[in-house]
Amino acid sequence: MQIIDDLIQNWDVCVLATTDGIQPHASIRTYFVDHAAMKFYFLSRKETRTDKNIKKHPHVSLLIDDRDKDLTLTIEGVYSPIKNEQTIDAIIKLYLIKHPGMEKFSEHPDTELVRVVGKKAQLVQGLEDVFETNLKNS
Repeated sequence: MQIIDDLIQNWDVCVLATTDGIQPHASIRTYFVDHAAMKFYFLSRKETRTDKNIKKHPHVSLLIDDRDKDLTLTIEGVYSPIKNEQTIDAIIKLYLIKHPGMEKFSEHPDTELVRVVGKKAQLVQGLEDVFETNLKNS
């Protein structure tokens, strides 16, 4: 589990995979994670393909990899909207501490905060060493 924790905390970019129910869609995202709760946060523009997909089909997949160590982590998760504006503002502030270059993007009126709650993880090391586990929210 330590390898999974290290990957999640030490990296800040992942691939977010969504679907419209027929076609898959993948996009690179910077993320902020509430490690204790296994909740991942992204900034996204409203009405994009990702935005439409995730709201209609909330089950998603995240991919984080460390090619130098031959590690790949896949997280199965579920989109979970945040309704409280104060919570959204607080999380965006934390997100911007990690990603200060995203400040201008965060201020755009069509930008919103997306939360994905991690449910399962699969860690692959090399080609055949596979470890699967349920996360804290399962």
